[in-house]
Amino acid sequence: MRVLFVSNYPHLPEIHGGLQTTTHDLCLAIKALGAEAAVLCGRLHADGRHGAADCDEQLGYLVMRADDPERNLAMAAAAWNASIIVVQSGTTLLPMIVSSLATGRPTAVYLHNVEVHQLAGTLVPDPSLLYLANSRFTAERWRALSGIECCIVPPVVDPEDYLAASAGDKVLFVNPSPIKGVEILFSLAAQCPDIPFLVGESWNLDPYWREHCMRRAHALGNIEWQAPTRDMRAFYAQGRMLLMPSVWEESFGRTVLEAQLNGLPVLASNRGALQDLVGGGGLALDPHAPLEEWTLALRQLYASPQPCADIGRHQAMTHVASTPLIVGNMLTALALHASANSPASAPLRQG
Repeated sequence: MRVLFVSNYPHLPEIHGGLQTTTHDLCLAIKALGAEAAVLCGRLHADGRHGAADCDEQLGYLVMRADDPERNLAMAAAAWNASIIVVQSGTTLLPMIVSSLATGRPTAVYLHNVEVHQLAGTLVPDPSLLYLANSRFTAERWRALSGIECCIVPPVVDPEDYLAASAGDKVLFVNPSPIKGVEILFSLAAQCPDIPFLVGESWNLDPYWREHCMRRAHALGNIEWQAPTRDMRAFYAQGRMLLMPSVWEESFGRTVLEAQLNGLPVLASNRGALQDLVGGGGLALDPHAPLEEWTLALRQLYASPQPCADIGRHQAMTHVASTPLIVGNMLTALALHASANSPASAPLRQG
């Protein structure tokens, strides 16, 4: 089977985010099971060219980068002879789905978030589409929003990319943006001047917002700032626990898994899929809970991290061990959908 993942977002190494990392790990896991995977994506700095996509295999699989992936989809799918196209979350999901269906090739839709403003249309149940979701939360939300049923395919994580040699004493926080709860971070740092914090800056952070946050961190005195990095192991090596007080609905939250693999307990909000993912490996609070509750939970985990750390590591390692099952189930679902929706399986019309 040859699975072509498509999105109008750029891909690694041009941009680093949850979608890109998840797609990368999934492509490698698919190859490990003997199937093939490729990516058609956008470019970070579009140069106005609308011809053939630029191709490379620097990541271990074929990546085709184009200014307009939607326009290039038919050609890319034909050139690579894709068995099935998997349309992923992007800035305009529906037009890409329409372009995929227009190729005549079987089409699946992998939903990585619940952001309806990124659809450029409305999702509907359709037998020509197989819907996939990255978590139970995501699947349930799209069932409520659009009446669609999703096959749940949680992200796979390669532990070698995240396991650190040792643990430190800092409270880790990734991606200092408002939706990730950065205001809760600053409030907790002010309440706990005796506890060191480490902020891992995200890629493509607005420079004015970055300067604003760094001034606040410097004024507090107990927040260290780390520039974006492609190797998170050094970051996790400095941690004692992870703080993830997101105020938006996290559809999965792979940073939780990465931290738990390193034996770090997690204090997170209960938004989206986070509470289920944290499980017994930490604590989950309402992001609107009083600051006193957040401070008490932070100090509790910081003072006695080990019980939750052990549970979290077991949860994360169990998830990692299930990678062949996750990928195998996904490939089976894709194969069945492709078989039912290939041109050869279409009924003959009379007349």
